[in-house]
Amino acid sequence: MSLAILLSAVLLTAPVPAARVDPDLHCTGDPAASARAGRTPVLLIHGTTSNARANFSWNWVRAFDREGRAHCEVDLPDSGNGDIQIAGRRVGHAIRHLYRATGARIDLLGHSQGGMIGRWVLKYRPETRRMVDDYVSLAASNHGTQEFVVQCAVTRVCSAAYWQQRAGSAFLTDLNRGPQTWPGIDYTQLYTRYDEIILPYRSSALPAARNVSNIAVQQLCPLEAVEHFGMAYDNAAWLLGMDAIRHPGPARLSRVSRATCGWPLMPAVDLFRFPANAAAALAQSARSMLTTPQLTAEPPLRRQSP
Repeated sequence: MSLAILLSAVLLTAPVPAARVDPDLHCTGDPAASARAGRTPVLLIHGTTSNARANFSWNWVRAFDREGRAHCEVDLPDSGNGDIQIAGRRVGHAIRHLYRATGARIDLLGHSQGGMIGRWVLKYRPETRRMVDDYVSLAASNHGTQEFVVQCAVTRVCSAAYWQQRAGSAFLTDLNRGPQTWPGIDYTQLYTRYDEIILPYRSSALPAARNVSNIAVQQLCPLEAVEHFGMAYDNAAWLLGMDAIRHPGPARLSRVSRATCGWPLMPAVDLFRFPANAAAALAQSARSMLTTPQLTAEPPLRRQSP
């Protein structure tokens, strides 16, 4: 549900052949070679109202390019505003594509809706569970938000994704019925105490388990004042997310240095281009919200394979 606070002019280069066939999947680097070098390829999943470029091309994509880590970014239908059940099928396709190209397990990194939608795939497409190693989520809508409960009640119309990300929605009730995590996958849930979209912010957390870390960025850097959208570029979120990606198991606070606490931007972000990138991203979000279909009720649940 990111309002796409950021948009980069950085172009994604060197797409793998299959990415040219699928215009919704943008890939960079050789996944198999990256995996052999110990750099697990990553699938990035954007949030609501955003797209792959707006959410990630100026931050995490740049970081992965710097270290030579292969990655793919998937564009969700209708800028992530549509029925998440339909968008989940596209994410499932992207997981299978990158897994096949890698020849080994991959990582997922998602912001907001993107931090939750992969769980839908893992639940209803169980064959994908053996394909994923780490799932790092930034301010995920795992249990919805009271913000959308109020907004949809007041306006009486919302996008499909807003209806579905309300706390207590039929979609999320179904998603969270039964196991919320799966053995063999490490889950790192990162969130901020100043989240203005996911209310309460702890709604991002998943049930405690050995393969789950639920961490507020303020636990690493107490003075971090980042809000929901800034989690896409936040330095503390980057430090914790990379700890999960680079080590076995989920992120661990004890492994992460606090030396750069106080710096708001992750190292890959171009400080001088930041204002222009933010303005362009907000324009993308505004266009998305103005053009997306508005519904008077939540989309019905679709029959899914168990």
